[in-house]
Amino acid sequence: MTALADEGDEALLDAGVGFLAEQFLALERLSEMLDAQKLRRLAVFDRVGGATAVRCRSTKGFLRTHAQMGQGHANRMVNLARDLDKLPTIRQAQAEGSLSTDQVEILAKELAPIEDTAARRQAEVLMVEQTPKLHLAHVRQAAKQIHAHLVPEQDADATVVPAVFQSWVKLSATGTSDRPFWVLSGELSPVAGEKLRVALEAAMGTPVEGETRTHSERMGDALEAVTDLALGSDKLPTTGGQRPHLTLIADLDALRQSCPTHPALTEEGDELSGLLRPKAAATTTRGYQLPGWQARKEACDCQLRVILTRGQDKPVSIGRATRTVPAHLRDAVIARDRHCVWPGCDRPPTWCEAHHVTHWADGGETSLGNLALLCNEHHTDLHQTGWELEMRNGRPHAVPPPGTPPPPNTRYPRD
Repeated sequence: MTALADEGDEALLDAGVGFLAEQFLALERLSEMLDAQKLRRLAVFDRVGGATAVRCRSTKGFLRTHAQMGQGHANRMVNLARDLDKLPTIRQAQAEGSLSTDQVEILAKELAPIEDTAARRQAEVLMVEQTPKLHLAHVRQAAKQIHAHLVPEQDADATVVPAVFQSWVKLSATGTSDRPFWVLSGELSPVAGEKLRVALEAAMGTPVEGETRTHSERMGDALEAVTDLALGSDKLPTTGGQRPHLTLIADLDALRQSCPTHPALTEEGDELSGLLRPKAAATTTRGYQLPGWQARKEACDCQLRVILTRGQDKPVSIGRATRTVPAHLRDAVIARDRHCVWPGCDRPPTWCEAHHVTHWADGGETSLGNLALLCNEHHTDLHQTGWELEMRNGRPHAVPPPGTPPPPNTRYPRD
């Protein structure tokens, strides 16, 4: 330990990364060999009731009190020591450095319950021989198979109905007024979890070169995409006599691109009414405020209820609604565009929204000549980054902001 401590960081760096890697693995193997000796001694201590001799109620209590271990760590060590007391071959392999602590924990959990001593010994010898050749996940799979063959299932009481795992999900709005967000928590049954995992992984796709989002962030975006797919289908039950949809309460002037967020009012007596307007261009029915670009994006392909006011309690109009793009019209857009029209994107129509090239708030029509398919990611980019769509010869064409070069490796036409 003194020699190791005397090696300063500069000396380690001078030795090179190859030396550091070898030294780390050697220390890890030494640590695991020491783990084997600790566990053997702990098993003997536990077997003879050593805890009572040092005035502790249990071996676990001894570790918590005198070794300052957390409850989980102490429980894990005692259980592993007791299991390895039945598995001398595996314990010896760990002491020799042939098996890691993680490998030993897996084998002990699955092989220790085998009551037939001869069968347990044969399983030990087999797994000690094969484990160094296998990935940790395959070690677990093989050990579970041996357990399934050699540990008989307990006969279930026919009068007792096994409890069915009940999935639960909680969705809570939180955050501040200027930075609201939702917290999603819950537990899913094995089948429900697998279904969600498959759906999210499909929506995530393969990371593209230059991807900056973490895996968890990509999962979050995928969950939004899957939700959009569900709302865009006709499979969900109706709510309030109509298909479920996002409803926004918005200021029509604020949605128009040519108008400021706070339209000035010049009528006499209304000098202060502009100050009383909410900063956001729109809010959901639960009060979540959307900036102008996002309100325009969401309004492209959802039912939108607009409530216009001048100052407080002075409604101008109530109940103006736009419908989602009709199915037959969406089919026509799909037949023309085939996929997201953003340069280089080939996401299928099921992942896309129908975007109004000239926004409906600016007088655009819900017609084939004014619609284009955009996936959620590029629909957001269009509303945020300054790109525009324009129709050329009846087809949508993405136009970058002035001075922006086309992205590489795309189908965007170069001059």
